[in-house]
Amino acid sequence: MTIHASVVPVVFLALAAHTLSPQAADESPVLRKANYLAILPGGGPQRQVSLKAQQVSPAYSDALNFTLIGPDSSTITAGEVLLGEERLLSIPGKPEGLHVLELDSGWNACRVDPRGIPSAMVARETVPLHTARGAKQLFFYVPRGCKQFSVWLVADAPREGARIEIAGPDGGKVVEEEGDYDKPQRVRATVPAGCDGKVWSLALVKPKAGGLNVDDVVLWLDPALPPYLSMREDWALTFGKRKGDGVNGVLE
Repeated sequence: MTIHASVVPVVFLALAAHTLSPQAADESPVLRKANYLAILPGGGPQRQVSLKAQQVSPAYSDALNFTLIGPDSSTITAGEVLLGEERLLSIPGKPEGLHVLELDSGWNACRVDPRGIPSAMVARETVPLHTARGAKQLFFYVPRGCKQFSVWLVADAPREGARIEIAGPDGGKVVEEEGDYDKPQRVRATVPAGCDGKVWSLALVKPKAGGLNVDDVVLWLDPALPPYLSMREDWALTFGKRKGDGVNGVLE
């Protein structure tokens, strides 16, 4: 595949190395290993997303590798972000359609700030979301007619687990569950009448039970839901109402 480096310039910003910290209320979740961000540029002028590489431990030297994939599955650009650095990656307005940003931080971590570009993390069993230090209020769409859905979790490291909180459209908690999730486990949610066809949210936080911390958690949504988790409610609605999964064709 051709890499069009001139179409997508990258700006480097030096950052001081810092300790991996939990997600603040206005930040994207901390990601580890391989993750996929679906992006809808909108057909206007090119815009930028911010990529930050964070070191988890001095034992790990993995940089953040990224690949931007266009709607026709071709590679638009690829590169890396060194530990302690930030890159502003330009996303072309055209071609229109779903783009996918593949992120692989290895055993280290990364954060991505879409800077106002409609986007969503992909969270399907074949391409799950790999988080670290929890995640606060990620939004997703529950299709009209859906009566029940499941969220799957696994946190297989010793003394690690999670508390998952699933909230309905009004912000009220529908499911609140915690465990060590050493093996993939399904968390079921029943959709009350009138709550389908709307945006819900979920959070991964530290368990209340002693002896467990929230750190590396792998999460995915079952096929009853569109495979997208967004930082904004309006983005979740946009991605959730797209025809079909959309992202599948780009990642094939």
